[in-house]
Amino acid sequence: MALTNAQVDEWATAFIQYQQLPQKEQQSSEQFWATERFMCPADAEHAEDCWRVILEVLSRKPPQRVIGMLAAGALEDLIDDWGALFIDRVELEARRNPAFRHLLGGVWESGPPEVWARVKNARGEVW
Repeated sequence: MALTNAQVDEWATAFIQYQQLPQKEQQSSEQFWATERFMCPADAEHAEDCWRVILEVLSRKPPQRVIGMLAAGALEDLIDDWGALFIDRVELEARRNPAFRHLLGGVWESGPPEVWARVKNARGEVW
């Protein structure tokens, strides 16, 4: 079952708060779940939830440290595991949202080559 708006809000809030903790406090934080939940979405429904939370976190204009972890963790995993399902939305979001295009710049090469080529194009790389 898809997350409710309240659950998306809770997850986004916990992710932002966790990423802003000093590293030594992260190890014992109860908010680790908010990062762990992005790791390797097991099914399409979970991947959809991840997409919604990524966009919610980004919409809150968090500090660059949070943006970096959102790109190199959550979005990168989503593209790696579910890129074929999301690439059309990734391209659309990158065209209409400069903040999302910037977020794509923090994603390391992942996913199938045909998906990665489209990600590079969406973030404005000329190859």
